[in-house]
Amino acid sequence: MSIKCTVTTDLQAKDKNGYSGIQKHVEHDKNINHTNQDIVFSETQFNQYDESPKTRAAIDQWNDEHFKDYVEEHDKHQREKGHAERQYGSVKDYLKRKKKATAVLTIGNMEVQSKLMQQFCPKTSYQEEKLPDGTTHLVFKLKDQSSQPIPDNIAIAKQFYGCFNRALIKATNNNVGWTLKDKSRVNVGDYLHRGRYATNNDEMGISHIHYELATFGMTRGGKKRAAHVTNSLNQALVSLHHAVTGKYRSGRDATKWFRANMDQFALECLEDELHKTYKVPQNKKILDFERKTKEDKTVQTGLSMEQLKAQHQEIADHQKAVQSLQSQADNLTNQKNDVQSQVATVTQNLKSIYEAATGHQAVDKDGNDLSPLAMANGITKAARSSQKDKQQAEQDANAAKEKQTAAENQQKQLDQQLTQQRQQLQTLQNQINDADEQIKQRKLQRIKATQQEIDQSDLADANNQPITVTENNITQIEQELDEWRQEQRTNWETDKQSYHNELNNLTKELVSKRTESANLTNTNQQLSYQNQQLQNDNKAIQNQITSYKNQLVDTITENAPEHKVESSLLKLNETAQPVISDTGRKQHLHQTLKYLMDTATKVLQKIKTEATNFINHITQTLTQPTQNQQSNLTSQHSAYLDPSSIERSDKPFDHRKELKLMNDPAIKLKKAILLATNEQLQRTNQQLKTNIIKQLGQDNDLQR
Repeated sequence: MSIKCTVTTDLQAKDKNGYSGIQKHVEHDKNINHTNQDIVFSETQFNQYDESPKTRAAIDQWNDEHFKDYVEEHDKHQREKGHAERQYGSVKDYLKRKKKATAVLTIGNMEVQSKLMQQFCPKTSYQEEKLPDGTTHLVFKLKDQSSQPIPDNIAIAKQFYGCFNRALIKATNNNVGWTLKDKSRVNVGDYLHRGRYATNNDEMGISHIHYELATFGMTRGGKKRAAHVTNSLNQALVSLHHAVTGKYRSGRDATKWFRANMDQFALECLEDELHKTYKVPQNKKILDFERKTKEDKTVQTGLSMEQLKAQHQEIADHQKAVQSLQSQADNLTNQKNDVQSQVATVTQNLKSIYEAATGHQAVDKDGNDLSPLAMANGITKAARSSQKDKQQAEQDANAAKEKQTAAENQQKQLDQQLTQQRQQLQTLQNQINDADEQIKQRKLQRIKATQQEIDQSDLADANNQPITVTENNITQIEQELDEWRQEQRTNWETDKQSYHNELNNLTKELVSKRTESANLTNTNQQLSYQNQQLQNDNKAIQNQITSYKNQLVDTITENAPEHKVESSLLKLNETAQPVISDTGRKQHLHQTLKYLMDTATKVLQKIKTEATNFINHITQTLTQPTQNQQSNLTSQHSAYLDPSSIERSDKPFDHRKELKLMNDPAIKLKKAILLATNEQLQRTNQQLKTNIIKQLGQDNDLQR
């Protein structure tokens, strides 16, 4: 069940000393006589301070960045007006004249801290100490009976207060802020910059932090004076609110807004630290934020230490007053009973005398008891009738009258005193009623808190029915809740040890898994690198294939423009088109590389065959002997070979290459051209022209 807890952010800008004025208060030096008498000096060791020169220099630098331009512009303006004496001179001198801000952040109160100690710390690590009002407060037991330190308890206290230290410091960090819709960032430190600070864990209240604030804001400006910078705390809060929300609000509204945001965030920081430190599951809530209001009198959290002590003292004084009034009422009742007893005794004596004197019972004709006066008259009458006992009877009657008169007077006095006592008793009763009402309210608070704890913990009775807390069973249920908490604590301790053992095993397994994960990560990185290389190579190959396909299609288009893809290789309802058209080209590009290579090979082979035939034909034409050539054949070369002219060649002889060159159509064509006569050349030329004209005619037919 979560603990209800409030958070208080107290911002102050009282004087020019700022944090320096409260340094002695926050340092808790044991040799100084502090006004706060509730400091547990044995726990001062858990406080955390930052008052270093580096932090002070950082504040000075921050102030220079925010106020330097304003001070220089102001001083320049004053010099131009001839008022050099009005210059600030420097940012430090300008801020000397201004009020400086400090702040105190407090999470929870004395009761919250005690509940957290009971929840997370062993019972042997703390002890109860009485406050002046008779109530108790938990403090850590750091020394034994011999005043020797207890290391285990010191470590427990250090761990416990460490959660508060980290939460308080984190909640007041300068980088805390808001991320806006446009992804820009507004930090609290841009307008309220934290400097020196001190956490106090050793006061008998709750852990809190005192810290210095350097403030920066912009005035809104008006007709007489333009907007300018200022270190006013209110204006800094207004500027921060405007930067985050885009709206201007009064200083009071901006302060409420800032506290509402920071208080919630501070409680979240402490919640996170407790979860991390004590390994609490994230779905289990430890602290529940609550704001104390004047209207809700049942809220008992969120009080300061002084308020809580005053409340306990007031209740104790009230209980003493109720006891005193009850004692006075009992005394008055006893006195009244004594008077009534005396009156009854006198009446009984008078009745005995009447019956002895008259010989009749002291009743009237209706059987009712006679009044004291009637009995006195009867005694007198009986005495007169008896001459023997006349004197004695008169004496007895007179004595009876005197006693009756004295009794009546005493009765009147007692009645008056009783009336006064009744009035006092009524006053006391009214006070008792008020006290009872307050006790009733307190009891209602107990009922409400107990019912809420039962509901939040989903507790039920032995028959598994919901438990309803009433005035009659509150005490019994509270005792049962205490026993249940103790049982839960015992179970928690047992579970804690088992979880600890399980955690150790999981840690070992996690280390092993991490090592395995690291190896897998390295392997994955290598495979990813190889995969990337393969993808790059594949992409390059695809590009080369695409380029090669284009080249093959270009070759086919150039040498066989009317070529078409077989219908079996096309899609359904797709008609084959010549490769020279756009559709035909796309149809060819969609085919496999092998198909294009085979097609290009066939086309080129056909061209090669045609070219070879053509060359052979031309060669044959050139080498065909003419009539003049046949009639004029003469031996142009001597058949005689001079052996002495043969020289050894420096190049090796390859008969296969020589045979290939001899059969090469191009070589034959060159040889025929060189040996051809004019008549053979003219004939060949004419034949070429005829073929060209024929080819052009075919091309024109294709174009048509």
